[in-house]
Amino acid sequence: MVNDYLTIALSFVMGLAVFASMPLIFNKKMIKHMLFLNAFAIGILVFLLLDIYGDVAGVFGNSSITNPLEIIFIVGFALSFLFFIMPKESRDPELSPKRTSMLAAIGIGFQNLTEGLLFGSAGAAGLVPIYVLSIIGFTLQNMTEGFPIAAPMVGAKQAIEKKFIVGAFIIGGAPTVVGTVIGIFFFSNAFITLFDALASAAILYVVFVLFHVNINRGRALMDGKGVHNFMWTTYAGILLGFVIAYVVNYTLVIP
Repeated sequence: MVNDYLTIALSFVMGLAVFASMPLIFNKKMIKHMLFLNAFAIGILVFLLLDIYGDVAGVFGNSSITNPLEIIFIVGFALSFLFFIMPKESRDPELSPKRTSMLAAIGIGFQNLTEGLLFGSAGAAGLVPIYVLSIIGFTLQNMTEGFPIAAPMVGAKQAIEKKFIVGAFIIGGAPTVVGTVIGIFFFSNAFITLFDALASAAILYVVFVLFHVNINRGRALMDGKGVHNFMWTTYAGILLGFVIAYVVNYTLVIP
């Protein structure tokens, strides 16, 4: 059995990894690359959605329609996604980049909570090979997951408070530690299914928002010119974000 205190300490390292991309927000040179950064974030989020689907695919593929886990996922996803898309003027992505970043942080936070549960339970069960690979893989994965939190705030029209920025990254990374502590003492497939549902709803909404923002910003910047370059920038960013997330996950997270 791996020492519980060591497991919790390492979960802090994994959780703090999301802060690696926070300096992008304060780097004024990144403003001219904000279209690519948005697209890169979309690619990472799309991969996370597929990763979550991989976690719950067994629930839908090998059970009946009345399976409790299926009901938990469907109801959790439907209600949370409905909340995100309810029309309110304050939720306009261009007017509220802070909300987009916060939703990205919440979605990533729920996903990291499930990863923490798996990491904590692996340590408690003494599954050393999975445990060691998870330390490396989840740390690198969390480094990439910080981009979707940072992207909406790069080039924002209004100034964003530093305490909000730090808070958003904490919300994205801290659940790794919370999940680890819970996973050491308790593990539940129902918990993982519910958190995956909440995470996928938030992430899917943010993908829509970031794509909408990218199109609007691209049109405004190009003003009818350079549309070809804008489309290729968006495509390249999404593809690169997806590929990097894929490589990190499937070479270092999955044992």
